[in-house]
Amino acid sequence: MVAAPATATEGGSSSADNLLASAAGIRVNWRHALPSASAAGFAMAVATMLPILFNFFPLWMLGGGWLAVNLYIRRTSLFLLPANIAAKVGALAGLLGFVFFAIFTSAYLTIATVIMHQGEQIRATLRSVLEQAAANNPDPRAHALAQWMQTPEGLAFIVAFSMFLFLVAFLLLSSAGGIFAASMARKKKR
Repeated sequence: MVAAPATATEGGSSSADNLLASAAGIRVNWRHALPSASAAGFAMAVATMLPILFNFFPLWMLGGGWLAVNLYIRRTSLFLLPANIAAKVGALAGLLGFVFFAIFTSAYLTIATVIMHQGEQIRATLRSVLEQAAANNPDPRAHALAQWMQTPEGLAFIVAFSMFLFLVAFLLLSSAGGIFAASMARKKKR
C-alpha cells in the first residue's frame, strides 16, 4: 500500500489522515517483518555486547526498534505505518535481539569458564561485588541475602532474574523505538 499525496478535503482533514485511518486495519506482513527485525535485533545484540558501548544499551534497544521499523517500511512501501504494527515489529526486533544477546552472553561465559578457565575469577568478582553491596547496607538481612546469592541456587537466581529484566527491557524499549520510527515517518510524509 502506497500513501497518496496529502490534499485537503472539505472536512479539513487531509487524505493522508484518511489513509492512516484506513491503514488501521492493516496487518503485519511477517514475511517482511522477520528479516527487518532479525537484522535490527542482531545489530542491537552486537552493540549491547561491545564493552565500550554496553553502558548505552537502552539506546541500542530503542535504536533497534527504530531500525526494524524503518527497514520494514522500506520493504513494504508503507509510508503511514500504524503505531500498533510499528510496536509489533519493534517488539519482534527486541525479542530477536534478546535471543541473540542471550546466545552471545552464554557463548562468552562458556568460553571464559570452560576454555579459558576463568570461572573462579568470574565468581570471585561477583562475590566481591555482593560483599561490597552488603557492607554498604546496615540491614543484617542484606548480609544474609548476599551470602545466599553466593550459593549455586543464588547465582542461578541472579542470572535468571537478570536475563528476565533484559528481556523486558529489550521488548519495551524496542517497541517504543518502533513507535517513534513510525511517528517520524508519518511526520516526514506530511
